Amino acid sequence: MWYDLNYPSPQPITTIDINERVIAYGDGFFSTMAVVFGTINWLDYHQQRCQIACENLQLDMNLPLIYQHLTTLANQIQHGMLKIVVCRQSQAVRGYGFDNCLTNVWAKLMPSPTLLANRPNEIILQPTAQAVCLRQKIAVLPPNLAGLKLLNAQDKVFAHHELLQRQQQNPKLLDGLVQDMFGNWVEGSFCNIFYQLNHQNQWFTPNIEHSGVNGVMRQVLLDKLGSQRSQQRNLGDKDLANISALFFCNAVRGVIPIDSVILPDGTVKNLSIVNILID
Repeated sequence: MWYDLNYPSPQPITTIDINERVIAYGDGFFSTMAVVFGTINWLDYHQQRCQIACENLQLDMNLPLIYQHLTTLANQIQHGMLKIVVCRQSQAVRGYGFDNCLTNVWAKLMPSPTLLANRPNEIILQPTAQAVCLRQKIAVLPPNLAGLKLLNAQDKVFAHHELLQRQQQNPKLLDGLVQDMFGNWVEGSFCNIFYQLNHQNQWFTPNIEHSGVNGVMRQVLLDKLGSQRSQQRNLGDKDLANISALFFCNAVRGVIPIDSVILPDGTVKNLSIVNILID
Protein backbone atom coordinates (compact mmCIF):
# COMPACT_ATOMS: atom_id res chain seq x y z
CA MET A 1 0.00 0.00 0.00
CA TRP A 2 1.33 3.43 -1.00
CA TYR A 3 0.62 6.71 0.80
CA ASP A 4 1.12 10.35 -0.12
CA LEU A 5 2.71 12.08 2.89
CA ASN A 6 2.28 15.69 1.72
CA TYR A 7 -0.95 16.09 3.70
CA PRO A 8 -1.86 16.61 7.37
CA SER A 9 -2.44 12.85 7.46
CA PRO A 10 -1.16 10.12 5.07
CA GLN A 11 -3.41 9.68 2.03
CA PRO A 12 -3.65 6.32 0.20
CA ILE A 13 -2.68 6.43 -3.49
CA THR A 14 -2.81 3.86 -6.26
CA THR A 15 -1.38 5.79 -9.24
CA ILE A 16 0.94 8.70 -10.08
CA ASP A 17 1.03 10.95 -13.14
CA ILE A 18 3.29 9.62 -15.90
CA ASN A 19 4.71 13.14 -16.26
CA GLU A 20 6.22 13.12 -12.76
CA ARG A 21 9.96 13.71 -12.67
CA VAL A 22 10.42 10.45 -10.77
CA ILE A 23 9.55 8.72 -14.06
CA ALA A 24 11.25 11.09 -16.50
CA TYR A 25 14.54 11.61 -14.65
CA GLY A 26 14.59 9.68 -11.39
CA ASP A 27 15.00 13.11 -9.80
CA GLY A 28 15.12 12.18 -6.13
CA PHE A 29 16.10 9.56 -3.59
CA PHE A 30 14.65 6.75 -1.49
CA SER A 31 15.28 4.94 1.77
CA THR A 32 14.03 1.64 3.20
CA MET A 33 13.45 1.21 6.92
CA ALA A 34 12.92 -1.81 9.14
CA VAL A 35 9.96 -1.73 11.53
CA VAL A 36 10.14 -3.74 14.77
CA PHE A 37 7.29 -3.66 17.32
CA GLY A 38 5.92 -0.51 15.69
CA THR A 39 9.25 1.33 15.88
CA ILE A 40 11.41 2.43 12.94
CA ASN A 41 14.90 1.04 13.48
CA TRP A 42 17.65 3.67 13.60
CA LEU A 43 15.18 6.50 13.03
CA ASP A 44 17.74 9.23 13.83
CA TYR A 45 20.09 7.86 11.18
CA HIS A 46 17.33 7.75 8.56
CA GLN A 47 16.41 11.33 9.37
CA GLN A 48 20.01 12.44 9.03
CA ARG A 49 20.31 10.58 5.73
CA CYS A 50 17.19 12.27 4.34
CA GLN A 51 18.37 15.68 5.55
CA ILE A 52 21.69 15.31 3.73
CA ALA A 53 19.99 14.05 0.57
CA CYS A 54 17.55 16.98 0.55
CA GLU A 55 20.36 19.50 1.00
CA ASN A 56 22.53 17.96 -1.72
CA LEU A 57 19.67 17.54 -4.21
CA GLN A 58 18.10 20.94 -3.38
CA LEU A 59 14.79 19.44 -2.27
CA ASP A 60 12.41 20.97 0.27
CA MET A 61 10.81 18.42 2.58
CA ASN A 62 9.01 18.97 5.88
CA LEU A 63 11.07 16.38 7.76
CA PRO A 64 9.27 16.68 11.14
CA LEU A 65 5.86 16.16 9.49
CA ILE A 66 7.08 13.34 7.23
CA TYR A 67 8.64 11.42 10.08
CA GLN A 68 5.58 11.96 12.20
CA HIS A 69 3.60 10.26 9.41
CA LEU A 70 6.18 7.46 9.13
CA THR A 71 6.04 6.85 12.86
CA THR A 72 2.24 6.55 12.62
CA LEU A 73 2.49 4.12 9.70
CA ALA A 74 5.14 2.04 11.49
CA ASN A 75 2.85 1.71 14.50
CA GLN A 76 0.10 0.64 12.12
CA ILE A 77 2.01 -2.29 10.60
CA GLN A 78 4.02 -3.20 13.77
CA HIS A 79 6.48 -5.43 11.88
CA GLY A 80 7.93 -5.18 8.37
CA MET A 81 9.37 -2.39 6.24
CA LEU A 82 8.63 1.16 5.14
CA LYS A 83 10.01 2.60 1.91
CA ILE A 84 10.06 6.37 1.44
CA VAL A 85 10.44 7.96 -2.01
CA VAL A 86 11.22 11.68 -2.28
CA CYS A 87 11.02 13.26 -5.73
CA ARG A 88 11.05 16.80 -7.09
CA GLN A 89 7.60 17.88 -8.19
CA SER A 90 6.77 18.60 -11.84
CA GLN A 91 8.17 21.94 -13.02
CA ALA A 92 6.97 24.69 -15.32
CA VAL A 93 10.32 24.65 -17.13
CA ARG A 94 10.93 22.13 -19.91
CA GLY A 95 13.63 19.48 -19.81
CA TYR A 96 15.99 18.58 -17.01
CA GLY A 97 16.13 21.93 -15.24
CA PHE A 98 14.06 23.08 -12.27
CA ASP A 99 12.92 26.40 -10.87
CA ASN A 100 11.71 25.29 -7.43
CA CYS A 101 12.54 22.63 -4.85
CA LEU A 102 9.06 21.36 -3.96
CA THR A 103 8.77 17.61 -3.44
CA ASN A 104 6.44 14.68 -3.64
CA VAL A 105 6.89 12.30 -0.71
CA TRP A 106 5.45 8.80 -0.96
CA ALA A 107 5.71 5.86 1.42
CA LYS A 108 5.12 2.16 0.82
CA LEU A 109 3.99 -0.12 3.65
CA MET A 110 5.32 -3.70 3.60
CA PRO A 111 4.02 -5.50 6.71
CA SER A 112 5.57 -8.83 7.65
CA PRO A 113 4.15 -11.67 9.75
CA THR A 114 7.64 -12.47 11.08
CA LEU A 115 9.92 -10.40 13.29
CA LEU A 116 12.99 -8.81 11.72
CA ALA A 117 14.58 -8.47 15.17
CA ASN A 118 13.82 -9.24 18.82
CA ARG A 119 13.78 -5.57 19.80
CA PRO A 120 14.03 -2.14 18.11
CA ASN A 121 17.50 -0.86 17.17
CA GLU A 122 19.04 -4.29 17.51
CA ILE A 123 21.91 -5.11 15.17
CA ILE A 124 20.57 -8.19 13.41
CA LEU A 125 23.05 -11.01 12.75
CA GLN A 126 22.14 -13.21 9.78
CA PRO A 127 23.44 -16.69 8.87
CA THR A 128 26.72 -16.89 6.96
CA ALA A 129 26.68 -16.78 3.17
CA GLN A 130 28.92 -16.66 0.11
CA ALA A 131 29.77 -13.63 -2.07
CA VAL A 132 31.17 -13.14 -5.55
CA CYS A 133 33.11 -10.39 -7.33
CA LEU A 134 30.86 -9.06 -10.10
CA ARG A 135 31.93 -7.68 -13.49
CA GLN A 136 29.41 -4.82 -13.66
CA LYS A 137 30.88 -1.52 -12.45
CA ILE A 138 29.06 1.39 -10.83
CA ALA A 139 29.32 5.06 -11.68
CA VAL A 140 31.69 7.66 -10.29
CA LEU A 141 29.56 10.60 -9.15
CA PRO A 142 30.10 14.30 -8.39
CA PRO A 143 30.48 15.18 -4.68
CA ASN A 144 26.88 16.31 -4.18
CA LEU A 145 25.55 12.94 -5.42
CA ALA A 146 28.07 10.43 -4.06
CA GLY A 147 26.81 8.48 -1.07
CA LEU A 148 23.12 9.18 -1.71
CA LYS A 149 20.54 6.45 -2.39
CA LEU A 150 19.44 7.90 -5.72
CA LEU A 151 16.34 6.87 -7.65
CA ASN A 152 18.42 7.05 -10.83
CA ALA A 153 20.51 3.88 -10.34
CA GLN A 154 20.78 2.09 -13.69
CA ASP A 155 24.30 0.85 -12.93
CA LYS A 156 23.05 -0.90 -9.80
CA VAL A 157 20.16 -2.40 -11.79
CA PHE A 158 22.66 -4.19 -14.03
CA ALA A 159 24.88 -5.19 -11.10
CA HIS A 160 21.98 -6.87 -9.32
CA HIS A 161 20.84 -8.46 -12.59
CA GLU A 162 24.29 -10.04 -12.88
CA LEU A 163 24.01 -11.26 -9.29
CA LEU A 164 20.62 -12.87 -9.99
CA GLN A 165 22.12 -14.71 -12.95
CA ARG A 166 24.99 -15.98 -10.79
CA GLN A 167 22.54 -17.04 -8.06
CA GLN A 168 20.73 -19.30 -10.54
CA GLN A 169 23.98 -21.28 -10.80
CA ASN A 170 24.91 -20.93 -7.12
CA PRO A 171 22.01 -20.38 -4.67
CA LYS A 172 24.49 -19.90 -1.79
CA LEU A 173 25.46 -16.47 -3.13
CA LEU A 174 24.04 -13.63 -1.04
CA ASP A 175 25.47 -10.60 -2.83
CA GLY A 176 28.31 -9.51 -5.06
CA LEU A 177 31.13 -7.02 -4.66
CA VAL A 178 31.05 -4.25 -7.25
CA GLN A 179 33.81 -1.92 -8.45
CA ASP A 180 33.56 1.74 -9.37
CA MET A 181 35.02 3.08 -12.60
CA PHE A 182 38.33 3.77 -10.82
CA GLY A 183 38.67 0.04 -10.08
CA ASN A 184 37.94 0.24 -6.34
CA TRP A 185 35.68 -2.44 -4.80
CA VAL A 186 33.07 -0.19 -3.20
CA GLU A 187 30.07 -2.16 -1.94
CA GLY A 188 27.61 -4.93 -2.70
CA SER A 189 24.78 -4.72 -5.20
CA PHE A 190 22.38 -3.88 -2.33
CA CYS A 191 24.57 -3.81 0.80
CA ASN A 192 27.63 -2.06 2.20
CA ILE A 193 30.70 -4.06 3.16
CA PHE A 194 33.23 -4.23 6.00
CA TYR A 195 36.42 -6.29 5.75
CA GLN A 196 39.61 -7.26 7.60
CA LEU A 197 43.08 -7.82 6.14
CA ASN A 198 45.65 -10.46 7.12
CA HIS A 199 43.70 -11.56 10.22
CA GLN A 200 44.28 -8.23 11.96
CA ASN A 201 41.54 -7.09 14.36
CA GLN A 202 40.73 -3.93 12.40
CA TRP A 203 37.61 -3.38 10.32
CA PHE A 204 37.69 -1.35 7.11
CA THR A 205 34.86 -0.12 4.92
CA PRO A 206 35.42 1.34 1.45
CA ASN A 207 35.29 5.09 0.92
CA ILE A 208 32.08 6.31 -0.72
CA GLU A 209 33.32 9.80 -1.63
CA HIS A 210 33.06 9.02 -5.38
CA SER A 211 30.79 5.97 -5.64
CA GLY A 212 28.45 3.88 -3.57
CA VAL A 213 25.83 4.54 -0.90
CA ASN A 214 26.42 5.66 2.67
CA GLY A 215 23.95 3.17 4.08
CA VAL A 216 22.28 3.60 7.47
CA MET A 217 23.74 0.38 8.91
CA ARG A 218 27.19 1.32 7.59
CA GLN A 219 27.02 4.57 9.52
CA VAL A 220 25.61 2.87 12.64
CA LEU A 221 28.52 0.42 12.65
CA LEU A 222 31.14 3.12 12.04
CA ASP A 223 29.79 5.01 15.04
CA LYS A 224 29.57 1.95 17.28
CA LEU A 225 32.95 0.53 16.34
CA GLY A 226 34.63 3.93 16.62
CA SER A 227 37.81 5.12 14.96
CA GLN A 228 39.95 2.68 16.97
CA ARG A 229 38.30 -0.38 15.42
CA SER A 230 37.08 0.90 12.03
CA GLN A 231 38.44 3.02 9.21
CA GLN A 232 37.38 4.04 5.73
CA ARG A 233 39.82 2.67 3.19
CA ASN A 234 39.77 1.94 -0.54
CA LEU A 235 39.70 -1.75 -1.47
CA GLY A 236 41.74 -2.54 -4.58
CA ASP A 237 42.37 -5.69 -6.62
CA LYS A 238 45.67 -6.34 -4.81
CA ASP A 239 43.83 -6.39 -1.46
CA LEU A 240 41.50 -9.24 -2.40
CA ALA A 241 44.14 -11.89 -1.73
CA ASN A 242 44.66 -10.49 1.79
CA ILE A 243 41.03 -10.27 2.90
CA SER A 244 40.61 -12.51 5.95
CA ALA A 245 37.07 -11.56 7.05
CA LEU A 246 34.13 -9.88 5.33
CA PHE A 247 30.53 -9.01 6.05
CA PHE A 248 27.72 -7.27 4.21
CA CYS A 249 25.22 -5.00 5.95
CA ASN A 250 22.14 -2.89 5.41
CA ALA A 251 19.43 -1.32 7.55
CA VAL A 252 16.85 -4.06 6.98
CA ARG A 253 18.92 -7.24 6.98
CA GLY A 254 21.51 -6.14 9.51
CA VAL A 255 24.88 -7.94 9.32
CA ILE A 256 25.57 -10.93 7.04
CA PRO A 257 28.94 -12.68 7.64
CA ILE A 258 30.63 -14.06 4.51
CA ASP A 259 32.42 -17.41 4.81
CA SER A 260 33.87 -17.40 1.28
CA VAL A 261 34.16 -15.10 -1.72
CA ILE A 262 34.57 -16.00 -5.39
CA LEU A 263 37.39 -13.83 -6.74
CA PRO A 264 37.47 -12.35 -10.28
CA ASP A 265 39.61 -15.25 -11.56
CA GLY A 266 37.02 -17.76 -10.32
CA THR A 267 38.98 -19.07 -7.34
CA VAL A 268 37.17 -19.38 -4.00
CA LYS A 269 38.78 -17.70 -0.99
CA ASN A 270 37.65 -19.03 2.39
CA LEU A 271 37.24 -16.43 5.11
CA SER A 272 37.22 -16.39 8.91
CA ILE A 273 34.02 -15.72 10.79
CA VAL A 274 35.04 -13.34 13.58
CA ASN A 275 33.01 -11.71 16.33
CA ILE A 276 31.22 -8.78 14.73
CA LEU A 277 28.52 -8.24 17.33
CA ILE A 278 28.55 -4.72 18.75
CA ASP A 279 26.86 -3.91 22.07
